[in-house]
Amino acid sequence: MNIKITKSTYKTKENKRAIIYDCSAKNYRKKINTGVFVEDGYLDKSGITLSIALNITLEKLKNKKEDALAKYLENNWSFTELEDYLRKGIDIYSIEEYVKNDFVKNKNIITGNDYFNVIKVFKKHLNKVNISFNDLLEDNTILEFKLKAQRNGVKVSSVNSYIKKIGVIMNQAYRDGFITRRFVIPKYVLEHREKRLHKVLFDKDKFIEAINKSDNIFQIQSLSIFLMLIICGGMKPSDLVNYEVHNNHDKNDLLGSMIYGNNSRFLKFKKSNKGVIFKYIKLDYIKIKIIELVKTLFYITHHKKYPHIISSYSSQYKIFDFDIEKENNLYRNLWNFYQVKIKEVYHLKFSDAKGIYFDKLNTIEMNKITSDILFARVKEVELISYEKTNILKEDIEKCEKKISRILSVNELFQVIINKLIFLGVDLNNISLSNVKTPMEFSSFLLEINKYRTGL
Repeated sequence: MNIKITKSTYKTKENKRAIIYDCSAKNYRKKINTGVFVEDGYLDKSGITLSIALNITLEKLKNKKEDALAKYLENNWSFTELEDYLRKGIDIYSIEEYVKNDFVKNKNIITGNDYFNVIKVFKKHLNKVNISFNDLLEDNTILEFKLKAQRNGVKVSSVNSYIKKIGVIMNQAYRDGFITRRFVIPKYVLEHREKRLHKVLFDKDKFIEAINKSDNIFQIQSLSIFLMLIICGGMKPSDLVNYEVHNNHDKNDLLGSMIYGNNSRFLKFKKSNKGVIFKYIKLDYIKIKIIELVKTLFYITHHKKYPHIISSYSSQYKIFDFDIEKENNLYRNLWNFYQVKIKEVYHLKFSDAKGIYFDKLNTIEMNKITSDILFARVKEVELISYEKTNILKEDIEKCEKKISRILSVNELFQVIINKLIFLGVDLNNISLSNVKTPMEFSSFLLEINKYRTGL
């Protein structure tokens, strides 16, 4: 028995040829379709192709052929048994395998899982167990996915997002050599809708009303977090976990040391998840008190079950100490829970904090360089030649103080403290800033333990 892997002499309507097993023996000849099709000219006579994905598939076909021959001889198979075994085919190298084995190598866990989920969505709506590269290179596959996904109730914005992400995967596969031609998203598939800019308005009275409506510590905690997100530069929840604490003596942070005065401490976090520009916020008295409040409340609500997620008492201005990528489920569950809690008493979301902060900044008159810094539009290199740094420091501090006054942060902080007392949690005589030793930290935990009843 001899088995060759070769191309069919027949072309399909799409100008493709099937790769076949050509089986021959004395008085016997049979050609079996492997289920793998290639464009005419895609594979030369020696079986060499520039596509890594096709090479992997051909290697699987080769292994299948050798396994079939071994079983044919060992088990004394009939021709029919051999043909049946070969017809079962192979698992063609799929996009799922590529994403799992190659695409995610330079991606973080969250991003990798996000793209892996895109493949699952395509498999679901295309009703396929596996999706090969060739499936998506077919002209109508993306349109078919769009129509079926929308028919199944997927929003237009989500469909657009899935298609764009599959494009990222496919074009990375092209650069990696898994396919030999670029993937092009048909222009008529993506729907472009005008973005409606929704201005988020912050009303002090409504925020106080939300505080007064709160009937448990978790609702107050969610409002305290929201206040911190706003006043600390319009943070996102992920910034609350990832922000860094610096002082102006840090030699590795030129920009921070240039915009804040001596002995200043400041927070530093990325303006956007994908960007490289950082936002800086000086720690003044009221910001420190709000950070201390939020951290103390997390010691009350989470130290017993999740002590590892809270930053050490010695890291005075840092609340959390865990890796979002490694503990992504914990992170998602945490913020989903608090988003529910704030929704019970308030009409805004945590993600609105950034819009509120920048909206208030827009009401303040300032020069261009100050504006660029506060709106996080400036890089270190742009400030190196700037000479009036003392005036700049004064301007930035004035603007940050104005933001606090406009938002009535001191008043809102006190309303929260008073409401906590009403709920049985008096923090007036408890201060993390006074905790300097392990013994003092133990005393602090004993003091707040009385507030854990019922949690």
